[in-house]
Amino acid sequence: MDSSDIRGNGRRSGFALAVGVVLALAACAPAASPAAAPAPAPAPAAAPVAAPLQTLVEAARREGSLSLVWGQGSMGGSEGMARLAQGFNRQYGLNVDVQFTPGPSMPNMAARLAEEYRAGRQAATDVMLGYAQHMLILIDAGALEPEAWASWAPNVQNPHSVEADGRVVTHQTSMAGITYNSSRLTGSAIPKTMADLLKPQYKGRIASTPYAAGFDWLAVPEAWGEQRVLDYLAVFKDQVAGLIRCNEMERIATGEFDVLAMQCSQSSPLQAKLKGAPVDFLVPSDAPVQAPLYVAVPKHAAHPNAAKLWVNYLLSREAQDLIYEQDQTDSHWLPGSKTAGTIEQLEAAGARFVRADIEYYHRNDEQTIARTWAELQRVLGGQ
Repeated sequence: MDSSDIRGNGRRSGFALAVGVVLALAACAPAASPAAAPAPAPAPAAAPVAAPLQTLVEAARREGSLSLVWGQGSMGGSEGMARLAQGFNRQYGLNVDVQFTPGPSMPNMAARLAEEYRAGRQAATDVMLGYAQHMLILIDAGALEPEAWASWAPNVQNPHSVEADGRVVTHQTSMAGITYNSSRLTGSAIPKTMADLLKPQYKGRIASTPYAAGFDWLAVPEAWGEQRVLDYLAVFKDQVAGLIRCNEMERIATGEFDVLAMQCSQSSPLQAKLKGAPVDFLVPSDAPVQAPLYVAVPKHAAHPNAAKLWVNYLLSREAQDLIYEQDQTDSHWLPGSKTAGTIEQLEAAGARFVRADIEYYHRNDEQTIARTWAELQRVLGGQ
């Protein structure tokens, strides 16, 4: 996922895609009538669904479309979205036209949707994709409707997946951490903690981000606290040779930098590693942070029924496996999650994750976090 979609002013991060699926099978004519032309067999029926879900399916059929405006790299880009759209239509026996178009960053999209809602205009996207700080913009604007997912959505049954009275649903679990060049740093030379990065041997070999990714999540009392993060950055900034975005893995792979810290999530480095780049990722033992990536349906969505079905589909095992294949992350709350195994291993080794979810922002005061984040960016950018 593009880092500019994740944080404001270029923080964590487009194209147009219309997907329609038509399924047809041809059946041979009976042996007793060899001269008869082959007749088409009916399309395979979708799996039986419960009455409330079927009501949504029929409503989505009448809507006929689903408009999704996210960042370029979301859910595997055009190829990944095409596969998800095919699965979505197959799941419900639909032929909805899923349109995926380029969009602004997550904070900018959240601000746009909030303004559209206040002005009584139709939402620019039927499904919002974002982290807690982005969803809170819409929650504060009253632009997200509470939803009783458990009453009809078979894939949204784990209460941990749903927050803010059903307004947001987790579909991926991100972990902040350290990305490193695995050909230049091996064995004991691999930094295992944020404290390691202050050692003299890493000076001039480290990149960070202009938006202080991850550090703001640590700057709360339940983690490091603001003063400890500021004290750390006062030393760390002298170790840093440049600022890059979280998706610029080629700059790590080529050896321009040996380390990127903090990395927004495991997605970009593990995608690069899967493609053969000398890049790897780890969660520092002294700064384990999780951040749920949410989906939500705006009140003013043009196709709300198709949007709700899309959310339910994203939490199916089929969709989660497709998302993991593309993004190397899924939701650790769901059965069969690969991310869950990684988290369990880290916790068994002693990691106690800070989880930057909706409740995290409520506990720690959104305005204080925003002020602290601005100061962290100033410190890193003022090196």
